Amino acid sequence: MILAHRITTAGLLLLGVATAQSQSIPGAVLAKQEPHHHLVYEDSTLRVLRVRVPAHDTTLLHEHDPDYFWIALGASTVTNAKLGAPDATIASADLSIHYTPGNFAHVARNPGGAPFDNITIELLEKQTDVRNLCEAVVADKPLDCRRASERSATFIGATEHSAFATARRRVTLVMIPPNGTVRPGTPTASAWLIALDTIDVTRSLATRNLGPWIGGVMRLPNDPTWRIQNRGGKTVRLIAFMQP
Repeated sequence: MILAHRITTAGLLLLGVATAQSQSIPGAVLAKQEPHHHLVYEDSTLRVLRVRVPAHDTTLLHEHDPDYFWIALGASTVTNAKLGAPDATIASADLSIHYTPGNFAHVARNPGGAPFDNITIELLEKQTDVRNLCEAVVADKPLDCRRASERSATFIGATEHSAFATARRRVTLVMIPPNGTVRPGTPTASAWLIALDTIDVTRSLATRNLGPWIGGVMRLPNDPTWRIQNRGGKTVRLIAFMQP
């Protein structure tokens, strides 16, 4: 989530932040410890949080130390409060992706009548050269969808939509149709798949030569024989996180 508004001392006390564990930003809890953020996967490269802020609810003041991006699950409007900055309202379409540099704390308020759901992926490697491909992930930078279209398909049997890239990583929306089978089109060393919608969606996916799904996250091997088959009746949506 990229959420921001100015927070008074009284407001922090009302939110119960005074009881939070001390982090590098005083009064803030780490995002993975904030009650609306649910840690489902973590390794040395990325940390995956499934986030739900119910209607008319507010998070605690929480800190994102690394850079991160988040994917909206359903259309939403959120008021975000970043310390030292004015209030900002963010309207997001379903599956819109947003990139945010880290080292800050904020509060998220949901003024709407439906839950604010997203998947937040914290990048534990230092990132540079963040650039848009086919999505306006960074608001002040142009799109470069042509560059993305010139690449060979990473996944054969699925639809790919490149969102953005950094000097170290590339993020792509992947859709597997009903009865579709996906195999690698290029080497998949240092690549992850992250299931969107619900973690239960992975129950409709049959795999071969792959490890287990952990919190809806799959680390892909550098093995051309792996396969993923969608045995369900609906398209399965995933985020691919891989080398650029």
